[in-house]
Amino acid sequence: MAAKNNILIIGAFDRFNYGDLLFPLVIEEQLNTYGKPFDASYFGIVSSDLRALGGKPTKDIRDFYNECNRHSGHTSIIVAGGEAVAVTWSSLLLSLNKTFKRTRRFHDRLNKVFDLNALAKRILHGQTELPFVFTRSDFKGVDHVVFNSLGGSELNPAIFDRYPRLRDRLRQVDYFAVRDEATQNNLKAQDVETVLYPDSAILMSKFYPRSVLINRISPPIADYVHKNQGNYLFFQIKNNHAKTNEARIAEQLDAIAAHYPDVRLCLCPIGKALNHDDHLALRRIAPLLKHPSTLFEEVSIWDIMCLISHAKAYMGTSLHGAITAMSYAVPYVGVVVPKLNSYLQTWGVAGINRTVTLDGLYRGFEEAIGVDVALLERSQMQQIKAAEASFSNIAQLVLHEDR
Repeated sequence: MAAKNNILIIGAFDRFNYGDLLFPLVIEEQLNTYGKPFDASYFGIVSSDLRALGGKPTKDIRDFYNECNRHSGHTSIIVAGGEAVAVTWSSLLLSLNKTFKRTRRFHDRLNKVFDLNALAKRILHGQTELPFVFTRSDFKGVDHVVFNSLGGSELNPAIFDRYPRLRDRLRQVDYFAVRDEATQNNLKAQDVETVLYPDSAILMSKFYPRSVLINRISPPIADYVHKNQGNYLFFQIKNNHAKTNEARIAEQLDAIAAHYPDVRLCLCPIGKALNHDDHLALRRIAPLLKHPSTLFEEVSIWDIMCLISHAKAYMGTSLHGAITAMSYAVPYVGVVVPKLNSYLQTWGVAGINRTVTLDGLYRGFEEAIGVDVALLERSQMQQIKAAEASFSNIAQLVLHEDR
């Protein structure tokens, strides 16, 4: 008789950030393709229910620890993706607690006399030194620990000095997949070996083709896509990158609309969690535009996915916005963010495999729509096949069968 497979999937699924909400959906869909039974549970730092927006409901970190210490069948942890290696308890508290965020400018000075990470760990009921770095030895009932689609292109080597056990703990991870070459090189410099595969979210078009998405979206999005599909630029930007740059951004978007009169401007947030706040940036940019635009604010992950999949091009700072475009073979323009640049340099199509500056949005759009669709489709299929290969490796660990 096969052992019961318990899969504990943990990540930042307890806040509205598009990429984080995608991870558990795609992981579950792909694991289901192997025809082996499993029970998946989803955990964030806090309990949440974002099903109305397309997410998975989460249990909190204390429930996660309880499950890890149960002796029940075959249990695996999947750290779902993102910049999990460098996440500290204090950085999580910043994204979850507005009061703590208001003290941020004092953190460097406070850390010299007080361990803010330890304080945040107590507040959030943490049991491990870092929130998402686990080994089997941390728990009584875990058989495997898997890191899926990890990013660390900006990983600061100083974190290994601050947390001396981190290097050895990462070496004990049973399967460690990273999503870009810069991350792999940063970890290799610390003698941590990894395997390189595309971000697992690339699989979304496999499970959610356009014909499926159109039935999951809100009426305003459905109406917009019906009237404008293939003739709009999907634009998004993180709040911190837009601050003081709103006029420059509007000028570039207006230049696109002026030179391409058939192209409409679609402004839509992808991250609304603290420290993302795309909607705040777009609210400030929209009134500065001289050409007509449509600003969406209340959107689900299905709305975002559908809008990007039917766009003429995607433009933004969001890594998973660009990955969505890649998954549906839509041209993309990555903007300013280093981790996005690292991903594009690893997996992007020649000519659009790097980010552009805020003053280069118009030129970036020109280059993107000039890319041969066949190249976008070839890249799409290569990444999907590679992501499937990574999951085959994961399945061998987490979908256990007694013999």
